[in-house]
Amino acid sequence: MRNRISLLSGLALVAVSVALTGCDPGKDKPAETTPATTTPGTTSPVTTATGGGKYKVITNGISPFWDSLGKGIDDVNPMLKSKADWQGPPKSEHTGQISLFKDALTQKVDGIAVSVIEPDAFAPTIDAAVDAGTPVITFDSDCPKSKRAAYIGTNNFEAGKTCGEEIVKLYPKGGKLIAFVGNMSAQNARDRYAGIKEALKGHNIDFLCEPFEDNKDNAKARKNAEDAITRYQSQGLSGLVGLYSYNGPAIVGAVEAAKLHNKIKIACFDGDPKTLENLEKGLVDVTVVQKPFQFGRLSVMLLDYLRKDNKDINKALADMKPELDKLSMKVDMDKHIIDTGVTVITPKTAVEFNKKLREMGLSST
Repeated sequence: MRNRISLLSGLALVAVSVALTGCDPGKDKPAETTPATTTPGTTSPVTTATGGGKYKVITNGISPFWDSLGKGIDDVNPMLKSKADWQGPPKSEHTGQISLFKDALTQKVDGIAVSVIEPDAFAPTIDAAVDAGTPVITFDSDCPKSKRAAYIGTNNFEAGKTCGEEIVKLYPKGGKLIAFVGNMSAQNARDRYAGIKEALKGHNIDFLCEPFEDNKDNAKARKNAEDAITRYQSQGLSGLVGLYSYNGPAIVGAVEAAKLHNKIKIACFDGDPKTLENLEKGLVDVTVVQKPFQFGRLSVMLLDYLRKDNKDINKALADMKPELDKLSMKVDMDKHIIDTGVTVITPKTAVEFNKKLREMGLSST
């Protein structure tokens, strides 16, 4: 468990905390606006009441993927005059995440954003917090059966379809694949895998088994890839798919150790620094990247609007919509979902992508 806060701007590829007190510092006095200037990582001025709230953002673990989220949080804090930070369980486990969530409640924060590891098991905890007066939103991995106010992040089913369409291009004559992930209990993992399978239908490309799970343990992720190669190479294994950010580097390590780079193609999600480096080297064939910078930035912004709008999610989303339109992000006002979108990176586009990332002071996305 550790807090991670940093300050910096993002780019178009970079994404989205519980008031036990009903106190709003700006409730009894007129709203005061910040200067109408555009800060790094934003596309339009943001108007906010004086005296921001205190928010907690809880990830599903600790990895370089979340560094950009921290930068997004720190980018928006001065603008909103808010106090927000992020934490993730040292091990990607439901119990650890529940503990962080309950700790945030005891700190009397004005809102919590959480990337849920086990949505069905987590829902009662979210519901209890909301019933007690604390706004909760989800990002990256949703908890749709809970009373969460909104979800911010990737439409993971569509992201999976995008990845699947890229895989189809890699295997014009068909292929045999195996996928790797932290936890298939997580909604984002389920949706990504389902989206990939949907895109592969009718293309003679199949998964040889259910995804290998590693509980976000890097050593386990590497061993899973090694075991899969050993076990399924004789069955025509021709591709490995990493559903979580750290799976890409683990897969590359196993494939290179087995000297099978020319026989096994690699597709993955997210822009782990090693994945981006391996794309430039041609060791990864494609990755679908999300926008964690905006996950952090927009999560804090939405929680702040909820605080000012008396927890009215429809009004808060309406207030945010002009900014989201500037970012070309889709908003489902009925389901309360902000789709931050994805970007496809291949070896042909990796150099320019990484150059722009470095210009913004980021090494991952």
